[in-house]
Amino acid sequence: METHDFFLYLLLILLAARIFAELATRLQTPAVIGELLAGVVLGPSLLGWVEPHEAIRMLAEIGIILLLFEVGLSADVRRLISSGRKSIIVASSGFLLPLLFGFLLAYGVFDLPLLVAWFIGGTLTATSIGITVRVLADLRRQDSIEGQVVLGGRGAG
Repeated sequence: METHDFFLYLLLILLAARIFAELATRLQTPAVIGELLAGVVLGPSLLGWVEPHEAIRMLAEIGIILLLFEVGLSADVRRLISSGRKSIIVASSGFLLPLLFGFLLAYGVFDLPLLVAWFIGGTLTATSIGITVRVLADLRRQDSIEGQVVLGGRGAG
């Protein structure tokens, strides 16, 4: 990718993400929903204006690392520990329910082979703490009791 193409893509991404985030906020939804929608619209799924090049992927990795680092800076370990039992329940159910539901649906309803059904169940358990953190931050709920339980559950799960 040429340098000027990279900066053009970056400008397009940042501008679209900001516009879609503002629209999402006006619709009383978290800004991260608008930012995700901007990626769908600009990416190969719809308009195809931005391709997922290696440089874009690297910036995304750096962004998620910085986001999680920021969460770590503002985390209150004592509050996370105090929500321990609830966090373990959230983490366990957030892992087991999608795993079992995906497996049972793939194996029982779609009659897929056993290994494929377990793989499908396993893929449904993959979650993104980055999205969770952004939604909680957008809603200004990351310091609430519920936010601490969810963050503790995501960290344990």
